Amino acid sequence: METDPISVFGNVLRALRERARLSQKQLADMVYCSASMISAIETGAKRAKLDLVQRIDKALNAGGALIHVWPITAEGTYPSWFAQIAELEAEAIKVHEWEMRYIPGLLQTADYARGVMCSNRPRPTKSGDDDESIERDVTTRMERQEILTRDDPPRAWFIMEESVLYRPFGNSAVMAKQLEHLESMAELTNVIIQILPLEATGHSGGEGPLKIIEFSDAPPIGYTEGRWSGRIIESRDEFALAMSHFDLIRASALPPGKSIERVSEIRSSKYG
Repeated sequence: METDPISVFGNVLRALRERARLSQKQLADMVYCSASMISAIETGAKRAKLDLVQRIDKALNAGGALIHVWPITAEGTYPSWFAQIAELEAEAIKVHEWEMRYIPGLLQTADYARGVMCSNRPRPTKSGDDDESIERDVTTRMERQEILTRDDPPRAWFIMEESVLYRPFGNSAVMAKQLEHLESMAELTNVIIQILPLEATGHSGGEGPLKIIEFSDAPPIGYTEGRWSGRIIESRDEFALAMSHFDLIRASALPPGKSIERVSEIRSSKYG
């Protein structure tokens, strides 16, 4: 029995399409996408976006069945401890993130993301560590970043330790493009990037990464992460403490303009 959630969704789509007696091309023409896209979704090679799922559901007269099943695909796309956070990011009005290990995922280029994933998956023969799995996860990460450039995007505030700018994931060309990308993203009106300089001491970020997510119609949450695990912070007292830590980190960081100057300086001096 198929257990991969993305493949399960693909099987449901295929069954509904065949029940409607439509070919992949016929359905693709109805929903304004390619037949190869429909094929990739049905075989589990690609996760469908919600807007496409909504069009397919309507074209197949599925009565909302595909829309109700679609959320399970996140379980096959993200690690179990992160799937809920990825969905909550898409609903957020503000995302605050502190990172000391590498460039935050929402700001990574595809090549940099690939380097991070390859470093964290040292057994290419193991399921989930193979090239195909990594490429699928890189694509998913790039799709997740679309929240920053959509209509009515969240306010995103990123603070990262300066050391991540020196720590290469990929070659010098990959790192140069990654730092250029940071400079470009900082030009968006909804994105703020700050660098915590190496000379900053006694800051509050030493315990690891921290994410704060705020919503228009629900209480805010915090999120912390370690190897193979993640934890959502929901209690009022604990969230207040997490927010205090983030504020203290922010207070120790360079101002946004100076931060991007630091990024540019490192890109020029270290990566040419």
